[in-house]
Amino acid sequence: MKSQATNHLFETPFGDFNLKRIPDNDKNLLAWNSADRYLLKHLFSLQEAGDIDLHKAKILILNDAFGALTVPLSQFSCDSYGDSFVSQEAIKKNSIYGTAMLDNINFLKSTETLTSQYDIVLFKEVKNQGFLQDEMLKIAQNITPNALVIGAFMAKNLQQNSIKILNKTIGDTQASLAWKKARLLFIKPKQHDQNTVEASQISTYTLEGSNETIYNLPNVFSKNKLDIGTRLFLQHLPQPEENEDNNYKSIIDLGCGNGVLALKMAQRFPEAKLTCVDESYMALASAKMTLEANVNVEHRDLNYIESNALLGFSENSTDLIVCNPPFHQQLVVSDSVAWQMLQHSKTVLKKGGELWIVGNRHLDYHVKLQKIFGNYKLIASNNKFVILTAFKN
Repeated sequence: MKSQATNHLFETPFGDFNLKRIPDNDKNLLAWNSADRYLLKHLFSLQEAGDIDLHKAKILILNDAFGALTVPLSQFSCDSYGDSFVSQEAIKKNSIYGTAMLDNINFLKSTETLTSQYDIVLFKEVKNQGFLQDEMLKIAQNITPNALVIGAFMAKNLQQNSIKILNKTIGDTQASLAWKKARLLFIKPKQHDQNTVEASQISTYTLEGSNETIYNLPNVFSKNKLDIGTRLFLQHLPQPEENEDNNYKSIIDLGCGNGVLALKMAQRFPEAKLTCVDESYMALASAKMTLEANVNVEHRDLNYIESNALLGFSENSTDLIVCNPPFHQQLVVSDSVAWQMLQHSKTVLKKGGELWIVGNRHLDYHVKLQKIFGNYKLIASNNKFVILTAFKN
């Protein structure tokens, strides 16, 4: 049986590094894939041939999930840009595990404006095509004329639409031959008008049966319409009349997305402290816009916190948590994040506090709730989704 250190050893031309996923409770999943290895291998060959000088280049890395690109390249100066708080925390931790040079990494949030001009841009695939376009529109204005721009994709995830987006926003895009089920995309930058910098596009929709506007930045889940799970959840959220003692003094919308659940909680429990929590910077910004557009926020205790689930939140501090847990992390289907959310919820809830969740029927969240809380109750269901609640004994 391999040791944990061996399982996490990422061997690259730039050195070997111990890399771990966050959360790290599925030992079958690694913190890298062959697309990371392919890109580093190609980059090293260019350095060895004298075609590039990584020591002198200004490097931008986008969408690095756990540091498989950033950590090996931290011996050079690089900016790491993305929409995931968890990914950036993973890179920081893996820099420590792998004795990388954390001081050489400048972290940038997806909601920040790029200000540097980059000689080398390396990017990983993302699930959301709108977010890919948003990123490429931004970097098109921030690359030098002869910049080296390379994308790394697993072949099964490479869509023709991604290539169309790259052709339109950056320049002519060519795909490499496949290597261990991965492909690289080489983009030759075209000339861009430096006066046409585009801000992130905000999409909106009106919440069904109301005049409330829901705001969505490009990487927000279900940004163009209300998803069917949330639609069911909205019909069955806790009501003030169900809580006669008014015990919901503090409420958390965990994985808040665009803030539609938080909006309803803010309307129903105006005296409660309400906290929106998400690992996506764009989600939190969207939730803030949604609440500020539809609720009189003056004298309201509204908070927006980027976090890895509820890590760092005080124990026994919250009365109610509502949550629509994800069943994937980046492009990998996994219940690791959901498990962590449920476990953290039990810790953060006060005695008698409640967790309300919605999920696909096949995910068997009732089994998880029974194991973690020792109880659960079915609130509502349809042919695809269930709404469940559990309380802390």
